[in-house]
Amino acid sequence: MMNKILMVEQEIRNIQKAKDHLSSSGFEMISAFDGCHAFRIAKNRMPDLIITDAQIPVMSGYELCKAIKLDEDTKSIPIVVMTEQHRMEESFIFLGIRDFLNKPLCMEELDSVIRRKIDFSKAMELQKSKIFIHGKPQILTCCQELLKNDQHWIGYFSGSVSSFLADAIKYVPDVILLDLLMPEIPSDEMIQKIKSIPELKNTVILTYYSNVSISRDEITIQAQMIEVQYMKRIAQEAGATEYVGPFNPVTFMNLINIYRKDFLQ
Repeated sequence: MMNKILMVEQEIRNIQKAKDHLSSSGFEMISAFDGCHAFRIAKNRMPDLIITDAQIPVMSGYELCKAIKLDEDTKSIPIVVMTEQHRMEESFIFLGIRDFLNKPLCMEELDSVIRRKIDFSKAMELQKSKIFIHGKPQILTCCQELLKNDQHWIGYFSGSVSSFLADAIKYVPDVILLDLLMPEIPSDEMIQKIKSIPELKNTVILTYYSNVSISRDEITIQAQMIEVQYMKRIAQEAGATEYVGPFNPVTFMNLINIYRKDFLQ
């Protein structure tokens, strides 16, 4: 699969020149002519690298880079900024951007920077463990917050049973965190389906219980706990690795870090 490069530049001739060169080098190039358009493309297409001119219309290069770095979906996309004679570089360095190209563009320098950034990005991704979490919206929101700046984990999230398996195959996570009381399908059936997929048969499957009941009735609480204990047993029989208990944001990272691939190697 070709790497996607998003290039943001208002000069059409520069876009075409870069596109011809990158296509011959095995890259897919997407172009945008202003910052607002570029941000929408970045959100929708998720390029492997963004190269933007510092001076673009509608949303400046700085504003575009800031928006990308602040957005949860796009913040990890590497960025290279094109400037004239090193102008404005300090403001971009403040955003954590360290890679620049001088204009007019030299195709050899463009090639070198792209390959270095993509190789580095791939190396960093390979070092991280991937976790795919299923749960209720409040659980997913909490996990997203806990994982967003973590240097060891890449988090993927699903509140939909219908797309869960397809997403699991797409991400091929190292760890799946599954709600024991998932709706629509019993969790043990989902675990059996996961284990039947060759790419996922060795995936660590952790189960948990999300208690969102506001009932204070003792009989209702006891019934819930009986159901949890039953589901815990049949989930483990179906192939779950471990039951980690009720979801607890305080201990969440400690629990999953036991299964980081760099710990297991």
